[in-house]
Amino acid sequence: MNWISIDQKKCNGCKFCVVRCPGVFSKVEDEIIGQADVANCNLCGHCIALCEPQAITHSLMDMNNFPIMNPNANFDTGDFAQFIRNRRSHRHFKNKAILQEDLETLIDICRYAPTGSNVQTVELIVLQDQELIKQLSDLTVDVHVAFSQAAKQQSEELKAEGKNVPESLIRTQMYGVSLDEVREAGFDPIFFKSPVVKIFHSPENSSTPKDNCVIASTTVSLMARTMGIEATYIGLFEIAARGNQQMHDLLNIPAGHEIFSVLVMGYPRLKFHYQVDRKPISVNWL
Repeated sequence: MNWISIDQKKCNGCKFCVVRCPGVFSKVEDEIIGQADVANCNLCGHCIALCEPQAITHSLMDMNNFPIMNPNANFDTGDFAQFIRNRRSHRHFKNKAILQEDLETLIDICRYAPTGSNVQTVELIVLQDQELIKQLSDLTVDVHVAFSQAAKQQSEELKAEGKNVPESLIRTQMYGVSLDEVREAGFDPIFFKSPVVKIFHSPENSSTPKDNCVIASTTVSLMARTMGIEATYIGLFEIAARGNQQMHDLLNIPAGHEIFSVLVMGYPRLKFHYQVDRKPISVNWL
């Protein structure tokens, strides 16, 4: 079955579709023709977006969701650089719920974030149940305590053999102990009692699943800033949840999926007054 059709009365013969996707489109005599199916089309939609006279129709795509591009929807380079530098990792939030319509807007923007081979396999869990958040936090701490104990034993064995203890083992020991101490003091060291936790997951065997989820979560966190909402990444939970069936069951993660990025979000309680320093990027010009 051919997924696309071309209205020859509208087609102006520009051949931009042929240039962009020669595996689907070609010019035969005076007509542009196309054959798209599962073998050669990944539903990127570029052919439609390039066709100014709107001659191309794709049966698997929402043709009403191709609005005209706004050339003025851009940012001054300096302003955007400031926007990026103003972003901070927030872990202290006001006791204020995020508006449902804002959450839905942030969910919808995920589908426009790029994915490897345009697989569009990123899925999202929006977690607001504070009891479940607390349960997952405790499980995360427990996992890191177990990691810490294993790292301590491994470190002692290395010392007994006269070998150096890797910095990674030292860090692993530290995390478990410090997280447990913070929890015992009555604080949530994982999710910080944030009003919303966003969990991005994907089939493990899809194209670039980790990249896809991180790009989606980064897109969400930057857009959230335009709403006065801040966020931070929670790698400790992602690490603890990796292959953890108990956590997967609590979150109804589908079989074959893995969690690849996690955000906590809310209205910030702390106001930063200055941007921060960072080490220069190491660059090799070739």
